[in-house]
Amino acid sequence: MGDEEGPQCKVEYTDVAEGAEEVTNWIRRAGTCKVTYVNGCTFTGTFDSERIKQGAGVYVWMGPGAEEDSLVEKARYEGNYKDGLKSGFGRMVYPNGDVYEGMWFENKMQGEGTYSYKKSGDIYSGSFVDGKKHGQGRYEFMADMSMLVGTWVEGEISTGNWELKGAAVYSGDFKLGRPFGAGKFAFASGLSQTGSYDVAKVPGEEEEQPAEGEAPKPPNVKWNGDVITAF
Repeated sequence: MGDEEGPQCKVEYTDVAEGAEEVTNWIRRAGTCKVTYVNGCTFTGTFDSERIKQGAGVYVWMGPGAEEDSLVEKARYEGNYKDGLKSGFGRMVYPNGDVYEGMWFENKMQGEGTYSYKKSGDIYSGSFVDGKKHGQGRYEFMADMSMLVGTWVEGEISTGNWELKGAAVYSGDFKLGRPFGAGKFAFASGLSQTGSYDVAKVPGEEEEQPAEGEAPKPPNVKWNGDVITAF
């Protein structure tokens, strides 16, 4: 989310005794202050001599409330800034209730962090690059307590393990979030099975192509397993 700044604002410096400096509508010097923007959003933190956010700060996005002309908090960032952008460690609460806590670089999630999904309760912990899951990470599904653990590429798991709690662990490659290609199941019973997740083709049905601008759909796959063996 961007910082909704405008030319009109209310600036109250907090690094001096209350009332020592008059309230203004512009950043007149380096220091720590609270800025209330014309849209109701606020920033509390430090500005440098160039009037750019630097160091620790809190930005609160406000929006229309249930009552007429009321404003309520919609989102919040608490963390570090560098050259006016979110950089370093910070915690972001999004309008939908999702929470990211971890490293940032130039307003994007970058480095190690944890993203918690409000609606599903799912949690991803691991590496981010340019705002997307990328590198080593773990995704926990709260619905069935299963986990995807492995290497992620541009937001999707590429290779690793699908851990099915109390049942089995699948190891192999993935495509668009689903197992795809050669892999292996290691069952809790001590048995194992190699095989392959292949595209499940319906006779006479052509593969549906995504419309322009639409994200590609995960392939329908079928497990073709070899003979089950013991460890």
